[in-house]
Amino acid sequence: QYLKDWVNHLPKEILWLYGPKSTGKTTLIEYLIEKELTSNLKIFDKYWIKYINFRGKLVGSYDSFLNSFIKKETQLKDKLGVRINLGLITLNYKLYQEVQNKNIDLFDAIIEELSNINKTKILVIDEIQTLDSIYYNGEKELLKEFLNFCVRLTKETHLCHVVILSSNTIFIDRIYNDAKLKVTSRFKKIDHLEYETIKNWLLGKDLGFSLQDIDLIWDYLGGCIPLIQRVLRERVYFDSLQQYLENEAKLAESEIIDLMRRFLNKKEKDTFKQIIKIIVDKGFFETGEEDNEVLVKVIDFMAEKEVFFYDPLTRKVTGNNKLYEKGFELVIGG
Repeated sequence: QYLKDWVNHLPKEILWLYGPKSTGKTTLIEYLIEKELTSNLKIFDKYWIKYINFRGKLVGSYDSFLNSFIKKETQLKDKLGVRINLGLITLNYKLYQEVQNKNIDLFDAIIEELSNINKTKILVIDEIQTLDSIYYNGEKELLKEFLNFCVRLTKETHLCHVVILSSNTIFIDRIYNDAKLKVTSRFKKIDHLEYETIKNWLLGKDLGFSLQDIDLIWDYLGGCIPLIQRVLRERVYFDSLQQYLENEAKLAESEIIDLMRRFLNKKEKDTFKQIIKIIVDKGFFETGEEDNEVLVKVIDFMAEKEVFFYDPLTRKVTGNNKLYEKGFELVIGG
């Protein structure tokens, strides 16, 4: 409902949907588009929606960025009237050549084309951090220019909604602490499911779980949907639900220890153990303004590896899911 209300108001801010891995951010957006905004033929024509997912795309230069927008391109290049479908917009071939040769700014061309579309326009970008560290014209950072473009679309021209999804919260932290982007953006966390939702799901499906079983699942996995779906598939291969969950926790512990062994020096390992002990005891670790360099490095590294989840709005660190926190218990206990 929040998202439906958002896209039916005048575009004023970029909406950032962030949260731990596997909380359903992409699924949520796909549901919004397919079931809520475009399933009814009466309202289908009201919306112009484009979804660009950089996950899995090889984007290492401006040209590959431009090509990532292309869905199809006609071969009749000798005719200047031919139009090129960029997925996001459709350009006259001559204009497309000017954009490709950087004689005309791609973002200016997009804004001009969008101005001619008389619909509620929604642009959804997934895994935008892929554009980080790419330069074009020898000096400009592509990500910075793209985000400036998103500000123009929303706050400055009110032309198009922009929704950006990311589970990379170290990247989100940089955005959140950028003065210009902070005032032109809204951040909404998409988290794992709550206990009552999990309980109703597992009881409602009549899967043979008792309340004690559900409490045990919650203790090990929390509300992480893919992990619970895996329980439904794989528990039959174990003597008991308890045995399955303990095995999963051991695997999480092994992953954590392997990362420590391969990438952290002794001081960083000690710092990591201090952080996870506080998470185990308190439920979270809270960062501060005076954190030392080693602590910041460890948090950033483990968040990039998706073992930690760092919330830039609350400055709290937890496990990326409850299973990692069970792994923390084993690492501390070992």
